[in-house]
Amino acid sequence: MDQHVSKKRHEKLGFKPQKENVYNKLLPYAEKLDEESTQLYADIKTNLVKSVLAREMRPGCALWTSRLNKYIKIYGMKFSKEDHICFIKLFYELLTIPDLEPTRINKCASTLTQLLKKRYLISRDELQLEWRPLYSLCVRVMEKSKTDIGMYRCFSTLEGTIMTVIRLARIYFPATATQEILDEFRPKLCPLSSPSILSAIQYLEIFLPVCVKPEEAAVSYNLWFEELMTLWNVCHNASAWEDHMMWMIARLSTFTMGYIDWEPYVPMMFVRFSRSFQLPVAYRQKQTGKQYKIEISAMAIWITCALNGDKNSTFFHLEKFMQTLESYYYPANLGRWTVKLRELLRKLAYYFVQRIHCERFKKKTWEMNIPDHYKLSDKDIDRFVNIMKPCLEQAMFSRQGGQDVSLALQYLGSLRPNLIIPMTLDKLYASMDSLTEPHKLTSSMMGVTAVARYMVQGARSNYPEGFTHVLPLLMALLPGIDPNDIRKCLVTFNFMVHFINMIPLINCSEASKYYEDLTEEEHIVCEATDGFEDFVLQFFDRLCLWVDSNSLDFVRLEQVANSNNNKNRAEVIAESALFSIISTVLHQCSPQIFTAALKKVYNFVSDKVMEIQISGKMVAIICQGFAKVNPKETLKLFIPHLCDIIERLLNENPNIEKEEHLDAELLYNLQILSEVIVDARTELLNYSERLMDILDKTLHMTSLNGSQLAARMLEIMMTSLTYILPVEYRSSSTPYDTHVKNFLSIREWGKAQNIKDLKISWYVPGENEIALVQSLIDKYLVPEVEKLKKFASAELILTREELRRSLKIVIAILSSHPVLPIWEEAAIQLVDSVLDPWAFNLIVSDSHAVNMPDGKNVRKVIADLMHGVQKRVLEVDEGDTKSIHNIVHIYNILLFNKSRVHDFEYQWKNFHIVKKLLEDRLHQNKLHLRHILINRVMLQQEFRIESRSCSFTETHKQILLDLFELSVSRYSEVRISAQAKLFSVVSYFPYSYTVLTSRIFEILKLNSEEHHEKFKGCLYVLISPKNTPIVARHDWNFIRQLWPLIIKSMPSEKPSIVNLINAVLEAVNRFFPTIAINLVFTQKCLDSANALALTTPKCDLSNFQKMMDEGERVLQLKCKNQAIAYNETVDGLLNACINGNLHWRYHSMAVCFLKVLVHYDVKYNVKIVKYFLEALINESITIRKTALRVTLFILIQNKPKFKKIEIDPYSFSNCVAKNNKLTPGIRTDNQWLLYNSKTIPKDSAAWDQARFLHDHSIGFYAWPKTLEVYSSSTDQPNIDKRFGNLSDEEKEIYNFFNKSENLEQFIQYFSMEEKKGKDQFNAYKFLLFKTAILNMCSETMTDWGLSMAMALDSRDPNRYHWILEFLIKDPLSDQTSFVACGRLHMLHAALNQQTWRNTELAVRLFDYFKQHLSHPFQNIRDKISSCLTMIFSKDLIFPTDNNANPPTIKVFFTEIMPTLNNLYSYTLSKMDNKDTPPDPNGVSKELQILSLDNDEETRENAMRLFKLVSKYVTSSVVRMNYSTLPEYFDILPLCCVLQSNDTDDEIAPICSNLLAVLAYTITIDEYMPSAIEAIKKVATCAFWSARAVITEFMSGFVFHNMATIISKKEWVLEFQKMVLELLEDVQPEVRISASQVLSGLLHCQFIPDPQELLMLFKQKAKTKLKRKNNDSPNSLKLINNTLRFRHAGVLGLCAFINSHPYDVPDYLPDIFGQLGSHLNDPQPIPATIRKTLGDFKRTHHENWEIHKLKFTEEELLILSDLTVPPSYYA
Repeated sequence: MDQHVSKKRHEKLGFKPQKENVYNKLLPYAEKLDEESTQLYADIKTNLVKSVLAREMRPGCALWTSRLNKYIKIYGMKFSKEDHICFIKLFYELLTIPDLEPTRINKCASTLTQLLKKRYLISRDELQLEWRPLYSLCVRVMEKSKTDIGMYRCFSTLEGTIMTVIRLARIYFPATATQEILDEFRPKLCPLSSPSILSAIQYLEIFLPVCVKPEEAAVSYNLWFEELMTLWNVCHNASAWEDHMMWMIARLSTFTMGYIDWEPYVPMMFVRFSRSFQLPVAYRQKQTGKQYKIEISAMAIWITCALNGDKNSTFFHLEKFMQTLESYYYPANLGRWTVKLRELLRKLAYYFVQRIHCERFKKKTWEMNIPDHYKLSDKDIDRFVNIMKPCLEQAMFSRQGGQDVSLALQYLGSLRPNLIIPMTLDKLYASMDSLTEPHKLTSSMMGVTAVARYMVQGARSNYPEGFTHVLPLLMALLPGIDPNDIRKCLVTFNFMVHFINMIPLINCSEASKYYEDLTEEEHIVCEATDGFEDFVLQFFDRLCLWVDSNSLDFVRLEQVANSNNNKNRAEVIAESALFSIISTVLHQCSPQIFTAALKKVYNFVSDKVMEIQISGKMVAIICQGFAKVNPKETLKLFIPHLCDIIERLLNENPNIEKEEHLDAELLYNLQILSEVIVDARTELLNYSERLMDILDKTLHMTSLNGSQLAARMLEIMMTSLTYILPVEYRSSSTPYDTHVKNFLSIREWGKAQNIKDLKISWYVPGENEIALVQSLIDKYLVPEVEKLKKFASAELILTREELRRSLKIVIAILSSHPVLPIWEEAAIQLVDSVLDPWAFNLIVSDSHAVNMPDGKNVRKVIADLMHGVQKRVLEVDEGDTKSIHNIVHIYNILLFNKSRVHDFEYQWKNFHIVKKLLEDRLHQNKLHLRHILINRVMLQQEFRIESRSCSFTETHKQILLDLFELSVSRYSEVRISAQAKLFSVVSYFPYSYTVLTSRIFEILKLNSEEHHEKFKGCLYVLISPKNTPIVARHDWNFIRQLWPLIIKSMPSEKPSIVNLINAVLEAVNRFFPTIAINLVFTQKCLDSANALALTTPKCDLSNFQKMMDEGERVLQLKCKNQAIAYNETVDGLLNACINGNLHWRYHSMAVCFLKVLVHYDVKYNVKIVKYFLEALINESITIRKTALRVTLFILIQNKPKFKKIEIDPYSFSNCVAKNNKLTPGIRTDNQWLLYNSKTIPKDSAAWDQARFLHDHSIGFYAWPKTLEVYSSSTDQPNIDKRFGNLSDEEKEIYNFFNKSENLEQFIQYFSMEEKKGKDQFNAYKFLLFKTAILNMCSETMTDWGLSMAMALDSRDPNRYHWILEFLIKDPLSDQTSFVACGRLHMLHAALNQQTWRNTELAVRLFDYFKQHLSHPFQNIRDKISSCLTMIFSKDLIFPTDNNANPPTIKVFFTEIMPTLNNLYSYTLSKMDNKDTPPDPNGVSKELQILSLDNDEETRENAMRLFKLVSKYVTSSVVRMNYSTLPEYFDILPLCCVLQSNDTDDEIAPICSNLLAVLAYTITIDEYMPSAIEAIKKVATCAFWSARAVITEFMSGFVFHNMATIISKKEWVLEFQKMVLELLEDVQPEVRISASQVLSGLLHCQFIPDPQELLMLFKQKAKTKLKRKNNDSPNSLKLINNTLRFRHAGVLGLCAFINSHPYDVPDYLPDIFGQLGSHLNDPQPIPATIRKTLGDFKRTHHENWEIHKLKFTEEELLILSDLTVPPSYYA
């Protein structure tokens, strides 16, 4: 049936819609919307096509693009697939128009994003897009030469917008584009050039198509996957591009699940992940080394996509990874890692649920589907949830980021409620009993709230007992409504709202009589529902107490007087929460419970009289809740009672209307009456006469409170009668008075609602309601209109209070705006366009309309009236700011229908937060709870109201000008209020700012001192609206007049004006992007528009042919006029600067404006060039700094084009291009690029050879398809040749720099420091001049280094051989170490620019340094170590390495290690080892011969060599692409031995830094054996302090390389063996240190069989101690050994205790029993035990009440004995 109806509808529409917004179908006027949308869509499509064919980018194309976006937001993709594809193609072509301005790029990209977002609608077979136009766009927007220095001005967000659209568009790049993309970016993958490889990897990540069919793998990801993974493995040391690489791999894993084997890469990936958190595990707290920056989202996507059950090791590594992180989730362990760790929990859970959804519940689409063999089983889901659970348990009580944890609980709860819900309930029940930790209670409540949906579903979500907890929990949490703790109160409300929204409060206790299939849990819940009434009544008792305690009667009088009746934030939130909880509870009540609650509240209300500020307002809100749910019963009870009291009190005092202060009882009852009729709707008809009687007597009361409450009542009546609203928000559409035998409500708990079965009951005003509205208008508006007309025409004088009362009544009447139509007037064409003005009219109600009695439009009458009233008020009483506020508010309602407190944006955001917390991510498909769906439909109605727009008419213009007049008022309050609305109008109506231009120009010409407020208001208007300020509008004609006027305006030294002038400049700088001057529509754009015009519905272009034919000519004329306007703007500003005698601040501003006007289409003219060249030597530093930048723009604009020629890179080496595997690095075919002293150009012929390639990234990794180099200098535009043909601009530049006095002045100014000691040479200064003079002092050493780097950056070293040869020539020959140091610094900077191409120089330098490695000066050694880092930086070891990279690190270490080994042996031999026999393997005889004993100088040299090598290794690991190498571990033993050296102050920090770096950095799997060998060597070293050091080192090393080590069991066992051996070390300090390492390993579950180890320690702890019988050495040794073994056993047991800082596993209590018997052992055993137990008590103190349940009474006694010291008197 449904399909038949759909088919008929599609025939009527003429197409099958792509993806409609389903919520439109649920609106009460849904049947009219097809007709409306058809008309709207036809208009939008036709006009968009027309604007493109007429080549009108602005306003046509811009406006209609915005309207298409709005249409999509309202109706969804309600157009055919053909149109959808045509739209995408059209906007793709528009986006890629050459030289399109940034604002248009942004708009087209945003629209294309909207169209491409739902990728399942269009398959890759139906649409294919080219990648290169988007790449060209990227280059244009992000290209270095223009963007970085500020020539191409765009918003900071533009780059992100373009990236987003590319990420969506790349789905449709053909798989065959992969090879083209690789050919484009592969040559730039040079790891030795960070900017180049970063850019290349970033582009590869953005452009590579990975969403391909499995059969396309060979032409897509198989071409690059292994290659890039190898590159990442080689450059594994936290490269700048690592995050882009991670995203590329994450994206690939998403679309290729089941087709790529991730197993070889898993350990390394987890090593990288663990480093990204920067956890505080480091050798002696020194965390040095590169910081890894991998985004959590990419990490989580890859992990979830790589999971494959037991078929790979991802699950194993994930488990170990989460176990490692677990203790960092504990609330006390806060740090920089906390936010990332919480994000990891949320993202992992989210992407895992997303994967399960795709595998099991998602509808099949064209996108790649996961093969069955790769799908996760139920066992895998259990395993994942159990892995995440312990971390979630710890994170639940975190004091920050509760939402992350709540969402993670929600996602995992949807998968396995039976595992997650019991955990959250246990936490909640435990925290309920705690009086001292309210935070735990609120956190637990938030945790349970997160899983509420799955809990109330019971057996339906695989946790049958879940819903049995609901009612006991609700009852138990009633005390949470606590007036003394607002946070707890709000969390309790939130908890109740979430649960009650899902459970009808209906008594089902008789269900067992009618249903025989009830489960045991259902029986329990049915019995419990008998307590719902009791719960509701107790709830209202609590609320009444809460309200009572909030009364202002308890606040001191002076506080009330000072408060000005403004509520604080807590009171506002409390009122909002109160209404939410009451309406939720009452909506869900059965009629019987509702009636009982109503009586209780009625008795409470009628017995009290409360103040109206806070408690009275809260009581009114409670009554409002009842009226909203059941207006009939509520009004029947309240209105007669309230009206009787109010009428009695009014009649008691005949002069009450003139009383200023009314009786508290009257005010209280008026307040209740005004709120109880909110949402009364149709019921108001029955009580309208009584209410109008009261309004007659109260609307014009002298009392401010009385008249305000009366106006509020009138406003609420109008709103209630005219707003279209859903009548109920219940969780089930079945009536709640249905008998239990027909409706068993407990089976509806938490049930998701299908949108089709929503059955919303709407209130839509009918004839009677409209008649009542009309009568209210006739009765109350007409007299006020007459009165205000007389006031405006000066026939009547009104006091301020009378005027405000009248305006309040007008505001109240305007609350009926849904039935007040917009006035009908001719539209004003604000800007020239080929298209007519058009309004976005939408149906938002039935066709009821209310007018004035004489038939005039109500809005028009009031708009004209307010114009007169405002004029009169400003004439007679401008200080009546409150009346003016009311007038502004009336304008706001007339224009925007904004009479409500919260705007639509606020409601929209709020709804999405609630939806996110309650959605079912597992099943999705819009299976939301019923109240969520009703809220969303209501928001759709609100959005339609918000989205309506009308054409700009004369009345709009009048209101806009009135608002402008108020915006420049004398009073700041008036200005602020009016400006806010003025900016809304300017934003709402495109180009409406043009109406204000003449007024703005008039004010800017005024005297700013005499007209201070006007001038100030005008400047405020110019710098707003926030992101599109009027002063920075993209209109050349407007700017041409405005900017020079601002510059020439009269200066004022008042701080407010000075600040505003600065704000104007800031606004222009931030929000004035490059505006197009020339624009060309490509033929492809026009073809795409024509193709769109031909699809159904077809566009009627019959009357538009002339415009289309004229389009090209009109566009050219427009471009010409824009160029003229641009030049006039520039000239106007320049004339003001030269001839205007400007104030210095305005002069500086004009110069900045000229800088902002830089354009890539139009060059600065000769006058500008001359002015700015002279400004380079201006006295003002501000002018000079701006001039420097502008001169740079001028030089770029006038830079001549240099000729390039194409060459064959293989021709120089006589090689043939090979198509086999890539071989990165130095090869035969790229040798010609290297620096070669034999072939350097020494004559002009050699200099002009076409073989100099300046880009040093090219050639290292691969060659581009075409290689271009600069042709010979004779072919280039030489100044001598061109001198006669120089342009005027070039002549000015030449003449300026040709004058020696200009240059002298210039150099003098730029030699001055702006801030003493802070100035540095920088890239901008370099770009302007490239001169270097070798004249160095300590202050300028850094500057010279930077200048060398800049001079030789991107320059072929062969061309600059003279400076390189000069720098490398015996740099240490100078006598002073400072100059030598400076030489080395410059040399390092120079060679570092092209490291791999300077190989020959590196070899020569390395040979030179060999004789200086033990240089006596520390600063020289430091510079040498830096140079060594640079020399060896190219030693990247690719699998295809051909070893053509001399000199290598291996050679270096081969040469230095004999000396360092000698030093190691000497250090060991000096140790006092009487008690320790020498290690037979430790020192070879040859080394003993080479003993350093007798040669002090040799020993010193060896020590200096060690320092230099250590610093080299440290800086190498911190700076290079690779981290540790096997050679680095060769010096580890010596480093450990020297760590405790106290004779040389320099040694200890050097050793510490080296150890910290080696422990922290990655050691890849192939180097791990070398590392283990080195560690083992130290662990068995004779020097005990070295053994202690290596024990500390081991802790960090294992932690940071955990995933690599655990990937091979033999490595794990090696480390376990070493730790156990160190645990039995002869030195107690080593044993204690080993125990700490062991506890860490146990904590991270690194040890494979901990139980076996525990048994071993228990046995060792029982080792019998030998008693001392004699003093023989053997006897002493035996005693020491037995004590050592026993101590090792005790330390092992203590390590088990320390490894559980926050929990108590089942086996732990027994260990305490074991330790108890050792308290009287010899030291250090008792001290070890006491320290361990002290730590245990400290870490377990917070949850001791739970932990102690794990112990028996005897064990608790033993624990007490262990932790309490013995009494002194015992």
